[in-house]
Amino acid sequence: MLNILIGIGFVLSFVVLSNAIENWIERHGRRRNVSNERIFYIQKIIKLVGFLLLLIVAAAVFGFNYSEFSFIVSSVFAVVGVALFAQWSILSNVTASIIIFFFFPYRVGDKVRITDEKEHLEGDIIEITLFHLILRRECGDILTYPNSLVFQKAIIIHPKTKNAPVKEIEPNYEP
Repeated sequence: MLNILIGIGFVLSFVVLSNAIENWIERHGRRRNVSNERIFYIQKIIKLVGFLLLLIVAAAVFGFNYSEFSFIVSSVFAVVGVALFAQWSILSNVTASIIIFFFFPYRVGDKVRITDEKEHLEGDIIEITLFHLILRRECGDILTYPNSLVFQKAIIIHPKTKNAPVKEIEPNYEP
């Protein structure tokens, strides 16, 4: 009977906590003018990670011994590792998309220039998906740029209007 009550407590706390986190992500996304689709994807990824953590904690509380637990976890990691080995860039792009959602200063509608080795890629951001930054060049071409490469290249953000002042970021160096 106690195990049933603990299980119900886990499920209720997961539902309440995941709803609170989803609401927070939605408020954060709205404040930063992020598209509804992107907010939805981020919410679902965070909810999936939370659910996996719930399963791990529940397994530990309900008495899986270490050998059973480690066997299950190692089997799952082996299957996932083999499945994702060829698709590692997909996983890194999804992770980069989550980081871009919370921390990067550019948004949909900004004009950016990506300083690549061979070519400067420039255009307006029309969407930031789970995998790509999608740009529209002045000539009308659509350019997709992987999210994981955003961390490896310098990106110059141009203001949305020509009269808008460029915000300078001053380094905070102390002698």
